[in-house]
Amino acid sequence: MGLCASKLSDEERAAQERSRQIDAQNARDHDTEQKKIKLLLLGAGESGKTTVLKQMQIIYGKGFAEEELRLQWAPRINENVVAAMKALCDAVEDLELMDQVVHKDEFDSFQSNEAMNGVGLLSPELSLSEIGPLIKILWNDPGIQSAWEKRSEFQIIESHVKYFEKIDAMSEPDYTPSEEDVLLCRSRTIGIVKTVLEIDKNEFNIFDVGGQRNERRKWIHCFDEVTAVIFVAALSEYDQTLFEDSSQNRMVEAIEIFREHSTSSWFKGSALILFLNKSDLFREKLAKKPIASVEEWSDYDGPDYVMNPLADGQAPDAEVELQQQEAFDQGKDYFLKKFLELPEEKQTERSSDVYTHVTCATNTDNVRKIFDVCKDVILKGSLIDSGFYA
Repeated sequence: MGLCASKLSDEERAAQERSRQIDAQNARDHDTEQKKIKLLLLGAGESGKTTVLKQMQIIYGKGFAEEELRLQWAPRINENVVAAMKALCDAVEDLELMDQVVHKDEFDSFQSNEAMNGVGLLSPELSLSEIGPLIKILWNDPGIQSAWEKRSEFQIIESHVKYFEKIDAMSEPDYTPSEEDVLLCRSRTIGIVKTVLEIDKNEFNIFDVGGQRNERRKWIHCFDEVTAVIFVAALSEYDQTLFEDSSQNRMVEAIEIFREHSTSSWFKGSALILFLNKSDLFREKLAKKPIASVEEWSDYDGPDYVMNPLADGQAPDAEVELQQQEAFDQGKDYFLKKFLELPEEKQTERSSDVYTHVTCATNTDNVRKIFDVCKDVILKGSLIDSGFYA
């Protein structure tokens, strides 16, 4: 063997050395990739998964620079506000509520404004500082409020009510969005968005993929060697239908997607984390829409939410608060059970434990505390994958 090696020409020895260097670099690259944590955010459209990603950028990244807030986020937020009011005005017409509209001139002015296109997006010629006062008048109109009470019958983002509540500040010419405003902003995810964050000296590669049905066919491109999956579902959407299919209940869709992917062979070695999101909106909705009143959830036999018998603004007494919390807890547990239970033929297919958390993705403190717990699960999974943890 030694004699054969000694007969190699200089060119052949150089080629051998280059091959060894390439193999060594490939091994180093493989080790580096193995140490990276691949986190996948999944969920149906408007579940709040992109909001979770924004929170992670705030908590572990650099947050948002003032220039970014003013130039990038302010226009998007303004469009969210106008689109929400457009949806409400259209609903007033579709649901035949015009007889309840008091400010008909303002309503007609908004609906006929040529500076907005058909879905309520602002043109460059129109700013929220100009149209904000009109939006404020409409939001307080009885006809618009009646439409808001029937919001499960049309498509609107419920959390945008918080924009209407601060429309005066948002209409100021020098308005700069807060982090809360950014978290509330709806920006539909198209395709696959990759974000890299360093968390506790570990590189997290986070993949956010579009949740609408036509985007889900792209999910499989992210499924290889996933350390952890965070599946986000909105608790508050138990009475709403899909944007892309008005015949399908959003919660039913979310449960079906979760069951499918939590039993997928792709994720047998991955940590599975379920976020039951929008807990704040869920609590508010329980007061007005009993779970069992929705056809899909007619088997719910838990307590209904007890209304506060005191005047608006006064805190309920301890007994009422206890009953309200009981209604919230049993409602949450009911839906959690729906997510976790599997058809008999799939009982043995979920090989990983599911770690569950109730979240409010727009609340930074809530997300920080929950992700601190999730982070331990994810890092443990990464160590197991690397062979450092038995």
